[in-house]
Amino acid sequence: MTNDHSAIPLKLTEHVKSAGCAAKISSADLQAVLANLSKPICPQLLAGLDNWEDAAVYKITQDVAIVQTIDFFPPMVDDPVLFGRIAATNALSDLYAMGAKPILALNLLCFPVCDFPLSVAGQILQGGASQVEAAGAVVAGGHSIQSAEVIYGLAVTGLIKPEAILTNSGAQVGDNLILTKPIGTGIGLLGHKGEILTLQASQALFSNLTTLSEKALACASSFPIHAATDVTGFGLIGHLHEMAAGANLKFSLKARQVPLLPQVLELASQGFVPAAAYANRQSFADFATVDKNLEQAMVDLLFDPQTSGGLLLAVAPKDCQPLLNSLQATGIGASCIGEFSSGAKGIIEVLA
Repeated sequence: MTNDHSAIPLKLTEHVKSAGCAAKISSADLQAVLANLSKPICPQLLAGLDNWEDAAVYKITQDVAIVQTIDFFPPMVDDPVLFGRIAATNALSDLYAMGAKPILALNLLCFPVCDFPLSVAGQILQGGASQVEAAGAVVAGGHSIQSAEVIYGLAVTGLIKPEAILTNSGAQVGDNLILTKPIGTGIGLLGHKGEILTLQASQALFSNLTTLSEKALACASSFPIHAATDVTGFGLIGHLHEMAAGANLKFSLKARQVPLLPQVLELASQGFVPAAAYANRQSFADFATVDKNLEQAMVDLLFDPQTSGGLLLAVAPKDCQPLLNSLQATGIGASCIGEFSSGAKGIIEVLA
């Protein structure tokens, strides 16, 4: 095998051999695997495996806890710098979902040195570092290995006061739920790869994928947030199920109020739906009841696996509009997408 890369086109996405596999592992599958692991007994561990929290939280003192998570995946775009930025934004999102301030990041890089020049690895790391810096944190090293395909992500650490932790299981009866980013990144990326996204739609997609949730969390910190999470690989329905199940409530989703990225509804109606969306639907079929009047394309979007998705913030009805006003004043196109109520645990009622 030669290391002469001069004639190799830079097509990171065409080199992906297993992209999407992780998204096809359902939460039920993961529960079955983790059921055989002993749960840690540690008073300092404030959040861990229970209810699929976005990050682990470990109490250091009465006033300080560290929040830690890790996330990585294969390329979904060919631009190495953009890929690094997206992957870093996605990893940092879990800290914001817990209410934490990022302080430190470590790179995780799997790289096929026989297939791409090392300069590509440098560009990926450069993209990730730029987002970490934008978040006010630092990259302090990491680990890399030779592999058959490119995989990149971050282990990230943040700080929080123990009493300020946001979990995904604290929603209360009557709470409204706010979503801070439009959905449709999985379908949008498929359309981008097929070169059918308009320039405007592409710009909106990549802006969405590289926008940190720092400002959204800053707005939310002025209000009593009962529960929070971010929308990622299990799709909107999957993460709504986790929140509702954790609170022993059901959730009524107003599908028409869910914000969408440009062109993704059209793409979904044309069949541009990633395989992982169908896997998500299969995984959560027992927990979702869908209004028969809702078009299939919209249903596909509700199960679409998201990358670097927005925050879901559960608040009392009296705080919903003021929080929306605060978010929108900072340029965040947030929307109230439904409410929690008493009912069958974890059921998502999708309304047209």
